[in-house]
Amino acid sequence: MTNVHSLAKAESNQTDVIMRIATLINAQRVTNGQVAQEISVAPSTLSQVLNGQYKADPVKIVEKLAKWLRLREQREANPNMDPGFVWTPTAKLIMDDLTYAQITESIVVIYGASGVGKSKTLDEYKRTNNNVWKVTASPSRSSLTECLYEIAMELGMDDAPRRKGSLSRVIRQRLNGSEGLVIIDEADHLDYPTLEELRILQEETGIGMALVGNNKVYSQLTGGRRNEDFARLFSRIAKKRGIHKAKQADVRAIAKAWKVPEGAELSLMIQISERPGGLRLLSKTLKLAAMFAKGAAITEPLLRTAFAELETNE
Repeated sequence: MTNVHSLAKAESNQTDVIMRIATLINAQRVTNGQVAQEISVAPSTLSQVLNGQYKADPVKIVEKLAKWLRLREQREANPNMDPGFVWTPTAKLIMDDLTYAQITESIVVIYGASGVGKSKTLDEYKRTNNNVWKVTASPSRSSLTECLYEIAMELGMDDAPRRKGSLSRVIRQRLNGSEGLVIIDEADHLDYPTLEELRILQEETGIGMALVGNNKVYSQLTGGRRNEDFARLFSRIAKKRGIHKAKQADVRAIAKAWKVPEGAELSLMIQISERPGGLRLLSKTLKLAAMFAKGAAITEPLLRTAFAELETNE
């Protein structure tokens, strides 16, 4: 009898989870695809489970859905005060550089310290403009073939070849006449052959291109000991932007967006922005402080507590 009762309770819990998910989807608060992606199942599989058409035992998928619901409840219990992308003075400069590159079909280099808002601004530019493709280089994606393949994937070419010659040709065909902009973030990982291939790709297709990264992006193009090959690449760069630290004006814009007063709170925010990681560290501190605030105003003590918790090594 106990086993029957336990089975009935389990089935009831399953039904409750499925009904709650279906209600959220029917109310258009989430989509079937969004939930499926966040629990790592196929959208068609999720639809079958929700509609009672799944032929296998759905218990594992329902467990994933229950965990998804718990996380959603935790997020709702901690109101998100994050204003998202903030138009800082530095962000505007970067936006202007990207616009220039796309309109004039030129190469721009944006380089400097980490944590000053470069990558977030690149994402925002891509979000708000057509025909903008952004890839991020890394140690595993720094070779010529891997970099070209990343560009092909970003262009939606899922069946792209894996040989560099064929890759270059299909990418060139796709970019011709697009009037687009290719952004390479973390470009300091790229070697000379890859940079030279990108230069030729830009010239042959007439697209704009932005190489973005740390100071190495610029130093490997100049460095005071530029050889003839690098000189040829450097001469194609139309505009360069060095950003070496977070500006106080950026911090003030962020404080305003987060509705943080310009008193002791702003002073502490400026101090945090001057640490390694700059605005990235500041953003993490603000998000944690907002969780502590639980919908109330972010105060200097909350900021200090959040910063101390992030900085602890214990």
